[in-house]
Amino acid sequence: MPTREMPGKETRNTDGNMDRPIGVSILSVVMVIAGVLFGVAGLALVFMGSTAAVATARENSGVAALLAGFGAAAGVIFLLFGALHVVLAISIIKLRNVARILTIFLFALSAAGACLGLIAMSVRFSRVGLAWNASLVVVDAWVLWYLLRPRIKKAFGA
Repeated sequence: MPTREMPGKETRNTDGNMDRPIGVSILSVVMVIAGVLFGVAGLALVFMGSTAAVATARENSGVAALLAGFGAAAGVIFLLFGALHVVLAISIIKLRNVARILTIFLFALSAAGACLGLIAMSVRFSRVGLAWNASLVVVDAWVLWYLLRPRIKKAFGA
């Protein structure tokens, strides 16, 4: 659709609706990639839990059941988070405000978890853990800032 410039530097299509901001498109792509990675990790956790259970079944059947249960539970949680990321990414690309709100909640939870990870680094220091959690806090803070900007809220119809 052809676009025309409106006062206030907003790009609008010929219907008068705001075009999707480029940051929203980038965020959607990154969220799909994260969702796929969560899915792969979930499948790996289910597989690793069952493999560990089989390996320890001869020695201790109680531990085997526990490993299989934890692996399956963690795997399902990761698969659900992966699906949530993909569903939210598709809804964000369609500029659905409920998806923006749920994504804000998701990234706020992620930031809180990363902050807990940073606190845990004070107990047992790890450069990799520190870098990982610090980078998560930065990315989560950027996404929260971006989705709460007035121009972006307006694009979602909020």
